[in-house]
Amino acid sequence: MTNTLDLTRCKPGDQAFLDVELDEAFVEAFATYSGDRNPLHVDPKYAETTRFKRRVAHGMSYAAMFSQLIGMQLPGPGALWMGQSFRFARPAFLGDKVRLSVEVAAISESTRTVTLDCRTVNHLGEEIMTGTGEVMLLENETDEVKPAIQPNRVAIVTGASRGIGAAIARRLAADGFAIALTYSRSRSEAEAIADELERSACFECDITDPVAMSALPRDVAGRLGVPGVLVLSASDRDLYGDAADGNFERFQRHMTGQVEGAHALVSGAIGGMIENGGGAIIAIGTTYAYGTPPVGMTPYVVAKSALAAYVRCLAVEYGPQGIRSNLVAPGMTETALLSGMPDRAQKVAAAQNPMRRLALPKDVAGAVAYLASDDAQYVNGHTLVVSGGGLML
Repeated sequence: MTNTLDLTRCKPGDQAFLDVELDEAFVEAFATYSGDRNPLHVDPKYAETTRFKRRVAHGMSYAAMFSQLIGMQLPGPGALWMGQSFRFARPAFLGDKVRLSVEVAAISESTRTVTLDCRTVNHLGEEIMTGTGEVMLLENETDEVKPAIQPNRVAIVTGASRGIGAAIARRLAADGFAIALTYSRSRSEAEAIADELERSACFECDITDPVAMSALPRDVAGRLGVPGVLVLSASDRDLYGDAADGNFERFQRHMTGQVEGAHALVSGAIGGMIENGGGAIIAIGTTYAYGTPPVGMTPYVVAKSALAAYVRCLAVEYGPQGIRSNLVAPGMTETALLSGMPDRAQKVAAAQNPMRRLALPKDVAGAVAYLASDDAQYVNGHTLVVSGGGLML
């Protein structure tokens, strides 16, 4: 029976074992699939002429079985083998029975990686191989009991097809909201998330198209009800650009999406929110808009800074109508946007954070859920930093 360990149960010192018999069929199968028919492994007469006097099993034949041990036992299903080193101290021979073992040496919660000490001994107890493996444990969403949808609790979440937006959609749905998910290009991903939720609908809507953004609340009202919560989560995926390269195109694109698109969406929804007695507007900003900004991300930082200013203005103008406007400013967060960043750079950033990890999408979603809830009825014009202490205001 497979003993599956998730990241929360996996701890240093945990072990798993696998026994393998290096018989004729095993060696022949590996030779066939690998194409390695070195006579040392497959020709008894040749092997007798060597100093070993018998056939040597391919080292990688039993080393490959660590894939089964890692994938099915420790850490188990959902584990992605990222890297491996092997050192062979002595050969294993045809007919030997070997035991493979893995032991958890270290765990990084921020990168969801587990470091494993790997070892192989023969039936005499002799160590024939040692190594170190690095495994990433993929997240597995678990089914949870969802509360009943409450009337007039409708939230629009822009950019909800992946990353932070997807986590926000799931969290608000779990809190009882009907969810309108928007996407620009990733329709199949958005629909897959919508299928998980009890009451939801997908809407194709580009944040750089103010006409579409302005019409979105009306479309949502026709299918789900009048939206009472707006979550401005979508962002251009091209984050990089110089401060003074003579080309304002990137600035314009980011400003259109972050400010003009937000203005159009809010303008289209504000009347219904006022009529219903209030609502919540929650924008996703960035810690980069505070303190020293990173080099080479000027268009993105400028647009997010403008978005933060716009949210504060909304808080002043529409607070009297019961509409609360706030901003969540995440630090570096583990999303697809980090896929181009070397693992080492991510680990360094995690190590430098007071919490010793990067933010997760669910961390940001939790902050949004609070601001959308009745518990935040007197929170308005606030920037809620979600950085693990990386930014302290």
